[in-house]
Amino acid sequence: MVTSTHETSHRIFQDRPEVLAPIFEALGLPPPAKADIEPLTPDATELKPLERRVDTVLRVEPSEGEPFLLAVEAQTRKAPDKGVNWAYYVAYLRAKFNLPVLLVAVCRSRTTASWAAGPFECKVGP
Repeated sequence: MVTSTHETSHRIFQDRPEVLAPIFEALGLPPPAKADIEPLTPDATELKPLERRVDTVLRVEPSEGEPFLLAVEAQTRKAPDKGVNWAYYVAYLRAKFNLPVLLVAVCRSRTTASWAAGPFECKVGP
């Protein structure tokens, strides 16, 4: 159930974007001197089918410790969109199965393996 506290905790940024300044400061980012800020739809529902497939997904239940998912991706070469796709796979599997996810990229060359080890960034600022 949505509460007024929940709504206030995020809607203030829509109505008064100037309150974002301390957040930028806390993150060590310079606040934009001038910025157009517009609220976008918060709906994360996919409206059209989008096929995304992890090469292999295994549920691992060790004799000791907690279960987790192992997502295995075969990667033959560098692919600029893989960082985003892999992040999506991990987030989706975590949400769907409510288990920690370990993604492993299996590569045939050291060059591809080096690239696949990341880091893959989604960042703001320099």
